[in-house]
Amino acid sequence: FCVDEDRIRYMIKVEEIRRDVLIGDILVKDEPKQSNSPHINLVQAIPKGPKFDFIIQKATELGVSTISPVISERCVVRLEKEQSDDKLRRWKKIAHEAAQQSDRRDIPDIAPPLSLKDFLSSYKKADLNLLLWEGEKIRGIKGVLKSVQEVKDIVVLVGSEGGFSMNEAELAVSAGFITVSLGELILRTETAPLVVLSILYYEFGLR
Repeated sequence: FCVDEDRIRYMIKVEEIRRDVLIGDILVKDEPKQSNSPHINLVQAIPKGPKFDFIIQKATELGVSTISPVISERCVVRLEKEQSDDKLRRWKKIAHEAAQQSDRRDIPDIAPPLSLKDFLSSYKKADLNLLLWEGEKIRGIKGVLKSVQEVKDIVVLVGSEGGFSMNEAELAVSAGFITVSLGELILRTETAPLVVLSILYYEFGLR
C-alpha cells in the first residue's frame, strides 16, 4: 500500500524497485472518507526521559493532528539548537511509525520546540482552548464539553512534571485558554494527554 499527500491510498503491484523509485501498477485506489473531526493541537510541556516519545506515539494513535512541544518553568529538559533539531527528527520518525502502525493515512505535524511564553504569544486561538491544570477545582472538562456547540479546532495545553505555575496558568488564560480539571486525582504528565485525547476521541468521534 502507498498513500499520497491527499490521503488517497493505493494498492500497488510492484514491478521494479530502483534506488529512489518504485515502479508498479495501481490495482486499487481508495479515496479517504470525508471527516468532520476537529483539528486537535496537543501542546505538551516536554517531560524528562523517554516520556515524550510515548506521548507522541499514543497521541498519534488517538488521532491528534498537531503536537507542539513547549518548555515551561518546571521542565527539567532544556534543549540547545542542535539538540532541538535532533529531537525533532526523532519525534517525527516516531509519529510516522505510529501512524503506519495504526493505519492512519496522515501523520501529525510535530512543531519545533518553543518556550511556553513564545507559543502563547504566537498561537492562533481555536474554537476550544483547554488548559489542564491541577489548580482548577471547580470547572471539569465534562461540563466544558457539554457547553460547546460546533468545534472545528481544539488546542489542549498539558504541563510537564509539576504542572504549570500560577503565573503560567494566568498567562495562558489571558491568551484565551480555559482551565479545566480531569478529576480529583493528579495524573502523571504522560497519562493526562492520553486521558483528555481519549475523552475528545469519544466526544467528537475523531478520525
